[in-house]
Amino acid sequence: MSPGELVRNVSAIVLVGGKSSRMGRPKSLLPFDGEPLIAHILRKLKNEFAEVIVVAAPDQELPPLPVKLIRDELPFQGPVGGMYYGLQATSAEIGFVTSCDAPFLNARLIESIVAALGDADVAVPFWEGRLQPLHAAYRRTVISYLKQQLDDGVLRPTSLYEKVTTRIISEQEVRQIDPEGLSFINLNTPDEYQRALRRWRMR
Repeated sequence: MSPGELVRNVSAIVLVGGKSSRMGRPKSLLPFDGEPLIAHILRKLKNEFAEVIVVAAPDQELPPLPVKLIRDELPFQGPVGGMYYGLQATSAEIGFVTSCDAPFLNARLIESIVAALGDADVAVPFWEGRLQPLHAAYRRTVISYLKQQLDDGVLRPTSLYEKVTTRIISEQEVRQIDPEGLSFINLNTPDEYQRALRRWRMR
């Protein structure tokens, strides 16, 4: 099975339910290359995945999206809540989880992460001293662990990794495909947004 075919058997899960407090306005609706950022990201993912799921906050406003839309049952449960509800909604056994503010997704790196999963429960890249839980592949086998974290109020995604079989993808492995780590650029502040726009125009 080719890398592309492998990814076609995986669902993409996009988390959009954050508060966007540092940005000052909803990140998913930021204009990017002539369209809302969420539309930009979904168009990229729909080229790779047969199923794309968006997980939003209960009352979050979004434009019409050609994907499966799931709402958090409770607000403010962070990425763990989004991962839990997204994986519950997948028709595949594996979900690739990302966020709505990652405009430089790299198809080859995504394929590499999914391929690295093997028999593990999680495949997560390591970049610049940190694990990257919102650019990682998860099996549905982690759903019960995520539910327990929600029940216990443990909202750090990385807390999952010590409980399940986790494959960590080294920074060296990442650099072979994405030397600058553009895949891990997130837009949390207006300055980061403006820098991303400039980078996109210069690409």
